[in-house]
Amino acid sequence: MENFDLTPEEAAIIGSTHFIRLKNSAIEKVMGLMGNLQTALAAYDRETDFPFEPEWLLQGGKISKGEQYKGLPWVMLDYPRYFSKSDVFAFRTMFWWGHYFSATLHLAGKVKAHFSTVLEEAYMKLAEAGFQVYLQENPWEHDFENGNYCFIDKLSLHEWKTLVSRNDFIKLAKPFVIGHWGEIITDVVAAYATLLSILDNKKGA
Repeated sequence: MENFDLTPEEAAIIGSTHFIRLKNSAIEKVMGLMGNLQTALAAYDRETDFPFEPEWLLQGGKISKGEQYKGLPWVMLDYPRYFSKSDVFAFRTMFWWGHYFSATLHLAGKVKAHFSTVLEEAYMKLAEAGFQVYLQENPWEHDFENGNYCFIDKLSLHEWKTLVSRNDFIKLAKPFVIGHWGEIITDVVAAYATLLSILDNKKGA
């Protein structure tokens, strides 16, 4: 028979509105932070000469939130954001309750193929900048647990080139400590700038 008895901790929390109100307030502040981050990323785009294809920016930014990414609340900003049935150019910033912020560049389809040679040649730059590469076959996992990601500097050049060519997508990412709240926008924009510089292959990262 299923047990519906509450633990002492559960019994204490369901009788109070305080935690839920604090949680909702915190999520609203994360949403506001993501809005400011989008503004900062867009400002960087206006200043860079990165050769964006028009469609990569036309979809605009999107901020979304939910309650159940592996049982915990999350907030996500996709900017720039281009998703078609087969092609992706997206920079995704995610807040995952109790864990971290993360910044992820997701390339797929023709977009990924366009940058494959540049990515292979960027092994040292990406490794030195502290980026991690996604290892799994399903591109829609977002966390760094369960062997999803590996630091690029832990791979040999041959292993890196194999990963770049293995799938029709690639994801490069960095996590950021939640406790560094005041630096998140600066840190994420810096990661974005580094990635664009590497993809552009004309400026030092």
